[in-house]
Amino acid sequence: PLSLSLANAQRFFTMRAVTILSVLLCATCHIAVAVTDGLLPNGNFELGPKASDMNGTVVLRHNAIPEWEISGFVEYIKSGQKQGDMLLVVPEGAFAVRLGNEASIKQSVKVIKGMYYSITFSAARTCAQEEQLNVSVAPDSGVLPMQTLYSSNGWDSYAWAFQALFDIIEIIIHNPGVEEDPACGPLIDSIAIRTLYPPRATNSKFFINLHKRNEHKLGHGT
Repeated sequence: PLSLSLANAQRFFTMRAVTILSVLLCATCHIAVAVTDGLLPNGNFELGPKASDMNGTVVLRHNAIPEWEISGFVEYIKSGQKQGDMLLVVPEGAFAVRLGNEASIKQSVKVIKGMYYSITFSAARTCAQEEQLNVSVAPDSGVLPMQTLYSSNGWDSYAWAFQALFDIIEIIIHNPGVEEDPACGPLIDSIAIRTLYPPRATNSKFFINLHKRNEHKLGHGT
């Protein structure tokens, strides 16, 4: 019957509309989850390793620091800790990490493919030797020289920008230095990410035409 066909058609279009709405909502949720401006999870290292995963200040297991994966000689430093005659001060909170020779920290982050981002962090030298850090998000990387020798306020802020080529990226901060003392490396804290929105390209044709019109008017006025 015609009434039955109309009812079936109505149910079909209702289900279709619900499906489309669900897809749109999921897409919106995906974007919301992907935008992670601010500190990375445990980006200030306030969540530390268990006592059983440490030997003094040295972190023993690769996944002992929550949200992070480490490799090499990594120390978990508490603010106020002494290194010889030097008092180590942390810029935010009470803890930071120190990367020794060839040590690195890594975290996976969900982003929006194609968007531009900036990684920011605080770092300080703890030794007299020149130090640098390699920041990478595949396939890009950059080497950042450490500028300041550590003092009571010797922390500097660093930033490195990149374009996300994948939905999930790995942020790696690596100390490529080879020092006599394997523990002689920079302190790292307050690692954050921010979405960058490049300015739109100006319409050059519009400005050229506007300039020509202004020149034409001035020419007629003289």
